[in-house]
Amino acid sequence: MKSRIYISIVVLSSIIASCKPEIKGDLGETSNKEIGMDGTWELNQFIVQDPNSPILEERDLSSWYIVDGVQPMRITLDATTHDYAVEISQGRNFLGNGGKWHLDNIYAPSTLILESATDTIEVSMGAMVTANSSNMRLNIDRTCNSTGFKNVIYKFNFNRINP
Repeated sequence: MKSRIYISIVVLSSIIASCKPEIKGDLGETSNKEIGMDGTWELNQFIVQDPNSPILEERDLSSWYIVDGVQPMRITLDATTHDYAVEISQGRNFLGNGGKWHLDNIYAPSTLILESATDTIEVSMGAMVTANSSNMRLNIDRTCNSTGFKNVIYKFNFNRINP
C-alpha cells in the first residue's frame, strides 16, 4: 500500500513539474552603469545610521545640507571624461571637490571611486543606477582607524536634475 502511495506521489509530482510555462525571451544585454550615472545629481536627503544599534537606528539630518533659499549639494558625473565635480554651500563635503571617478565594476557596481589630487574616496552604492533612474543613493562607512570597527554610515540620497 505504501509503495502505491509513493508511486502516485512521484507520478503526480512529475505531471505538475511538466506543466510549467516555457520561458520566452531574454533579459537583454548588460548595460554599462557608468553611462546611467552620467549627469547632475542634487541631494534631497541625508541620513546617519548607527550600524551597531540592534534596530539599525537612523536619523534624518537633511537640515544640515538642505536649507530654504540655498542650493543643495550637487555632484556632476561625466561618463565620457570620467570627471566629477561637487558644488556645496551648506554642510560638510565628504565627497571632495572634484577629480576623476570610476566604478569598481561597470556592469554590476558596488563602489563608486572618487579620486582627487590628494585623496581617494570609496563610496558604497546604495542601489543600482541606470540611465532611467531618477535617484542615486551613496553610502559612506566611517570606521575607527585602529580597529576597522564601523561606527556610522552616512547615507546620501540624490535626485537627477538633468536627463
